[in-house]
Amino acid sequence: MRPRPEGEAGFTLLEVLVAFVILTLVVTACLQVYSRSAEAEARARWSERSNALLRDRLAAFETIGLQPGQSRRGQTGDGLTWTITASQPIIGNGNSANDRAVIWITASVTDPAGVTSTSSTARWRGEVIARVAE
Repeated sequence: MRPRPEGEAGFTLLEVLVAFVILTLVVTACLQVYSRSAEAEARARWSERSNALLRDRLAAFETIGLQPGQSRRGQTGDGLTWTITASQPIIGNGNSANDRAVIWITASVTDPAGVTSTSSTARWRGEVIARVAE
């Protein structure tokens, strides 16, 4: 190799290697951030689908036709599994028809990653509570 003339500039092999290592570190960090944001977006999408299915199952309780003590299970085409359960708590001493007029409905949805979302509500069975004469 001939010596470089005065005023000729260039990068040495060491400078190029250092620049390459720095570039590799920056690109790796950017890919990790992108990967984590993609995972978070996927979890948010499944959470949104799960919550929509929970609302749908709770709203469709009457059409499912569950009686207290029964439950139904199902699976959607995109992999969500759902369960809806009806139970009837004893309110009061349990001797009156009004004591059994409430149904507790619990729906749960599990996404393909195994994350379960659960929601509950109470529904009135529709029996009329007798008014006490004043």
